[in-house]
Amino acid sequence: MAADDGELLGSEDELITLFGVSRPTLRLAAAQVAQEHLITIKRGVNGGYFARVPGSKPVSRVAALYLQRHGAKLGDIIEAIQPLRDALIRLAAGKSAARKQHLRDFIDEDSHSGNIDYRYFLRSERQFANMLSEISGNRVLGLFLNIVYDVAEQLRRKEEIYVTRPERADEYRRQRRRMAEAVLEGDAEMATLASRRCAAIVRVWRNDNGEVSDFHDQAIDIEDEMPRLSRKVRKR
Repeated sequence: MAADDGELLGSEDELITLFGVSRPTLRLAAAQVAQEHLITIKRGVNGGYFARVPGSKPVSRVAALYLQRHGAKLGDIIEAIQPLRDALIRLAAGKSAARKQHLRDFIDEDSHSGNIDYRYFLRSERQFANMLSEISGNRVLGLFLNIVYDVAEQLRRKEEIYVTRPERADEYRRQRRRMAEAVLEGDAEMATLASRRCAAIVRVWRNDNGEVSDFHDQAIDIEDEMPRLSRKVRKR
């Protein structure tokens, strides 16, 4: 567990000598550890046993099966994103500017990405969540949010609101940049409002059977607050 991701732990012969076990015993034990996503086994030239940092996927697969078995809907999963993200946002907004530099780089890259495909959108959403987790210093909340994203991705194959409507992804990205910029300014209130806006527009898109309704009416309190909070940021 202390080794870096991808670090060589040893060749098969080296590990057999190190642990004093037979080849079949080593392979059986290694296969069990590999199932836990703690090592990667490579055969052939340049092969060996390599350390692996476990991600959220194994946990989310079990969670997805559990939730499906108990009748959870995609909407239930999506509703869980906002409170987790809001908690990370508030923590991240209070951190020093030095810890947020990667977030500025993310905003700059996302602003100049132009037309994007759906895979890029999902990857950037996960990247943003991981940055919030790193900046905030709360890996527990970050893990929970990643699990929710994983489960949502597995459950929404028949209910996709972005794939055929790239303008929706663009609108969401604009709100996400507002969120990130507010975190950079150290304004947790502004960032939380942008997070609520993201959640509100996704909720409307899902409830509209593929047609975007006038979500401005449903989220008018957020829009009304944005100019006031922007003025407050400029006065600092």
